Amino acid sequence: MSETHEHDHGHGEEGFGVALGFRIFEAEGEIYMAEAEISSYVDDPNALGATLVFHSLSNLDPTAAPDEDEDDAGWRVDIDDELTRDEAGATREQFHGILRQLAGLSEDDLRRYLTAAREEQGMDEE
Repeated sequence: MSETHEHDHGHGEEGFGVALGFRIFEAEGEIYMAEAEISSYVDDPNALGATLVFHSLSNLDPTAAPDEDEDDAGWRVDIDDELTRDEAGATREQFHGILRQLAGLSEDDLRRYLTAAREEQGMDEE
């Protein structure tokens, strides 16, 4: 897929979208949760795409009140070009296909995507 699409990731706009954490893994001594935001394209609401979002769990305090948690937007990387799916197919089938591909990602894959996300956002590895 070589076309560029703008995603609607459920930030106050109408449309289909879901964010789900699907894996916890370690990278360079830190613990991360990999989350996938799966949503329709703004310019093609019948086609789904996905963005991986990585949240650091290393400094998470499970005893902190919700309003004390830092606002962790995470590191994001669009993975549409790596997904195999029929964008003209039924939304449910596209969704299930994306979920299967996410389930098949190895920890090494996730580490590579984390590195790419940090690089895209201009973050140096700590």
